Amino acid sequence: MNTNKQEIENFDKYAHEWWNKRGPYKLLHNLTPIRLDYITNQINVKKKKILDIGCGGGLLSEALSYKGAIVDGIDASADTILIAKNHAKEKNIDIKYYDTYFSDYVESTDKIYDHVVCFEMIEHVDDQKDLIDSINKITKPGSKVFFSTINRNLKSFVFAKLLAEYVFNLVPKNTHTYQKFLKPSELNNILEDQNFSTIDVTGISFNPLNQKFNIPSSTDINYFLTAEKK
Repeated sequence: MNTNKQEIENFDKYAHEWWNKRGPYKLLHNLTPIRLDYITNQINVKKKKILDIGCGGGLLSEALSYKGAIVDGIDASADTILIAKNHAKEKNIDIKYYDTYFSDYVESTDKIYDHVVCFEMIEHVDDQKDLIDSINKITKPGSKVFFSTINRNLKSFVFAKLLAEYVFNLVPKNTHTYQKFLKPSELNNILEDQNFSTIDVTGISFNPLNQKFNIPSSTDINYFLTAEKK
């Protein structure tokens, strides 16, 4: 098990809001085209088997599917996965969704993926090394793993935690735990220990006044990281 029950309960509260573009996941709706571009600028996703870890309501899973990827999505929140399944069915999109812990899924599957996406997820797990170890088990040499997460420093604490959750109400309160934020160097070290090489780190910035993301930018707060399996 990678994610604790409190983290899951926090997301269960807002499961019904995933596809509300003006709701608590508004920022993810705004960010999804940027996330998709970050991936497709590095790989051709068409007919590639891609696992979306921590897929939530399926925003990125569906975007990848529209580009021709063969997508599986996994999330530990059963309520959230139900929303994802229903939305995909409504849009007639073929995505396989699993409501289980990622580590449990890895132990029960024989699937090997071409690439893995882990966006806005690693900062929510208790054992980040175990997460990378599990990704290692379901990938092959040359597989790319895409992360987006939050740096850990005073600036990220102020902007990504205090201001985002308690002042601007950009995300629901208690969405993040500061101690779980990862510096790019720390994520790189974990990846190196699991036979992955970091090939890109790109910063993302957000302007709360116009609600727009900018990339590339400083890695002080949010950043993308791509690693390739050796």
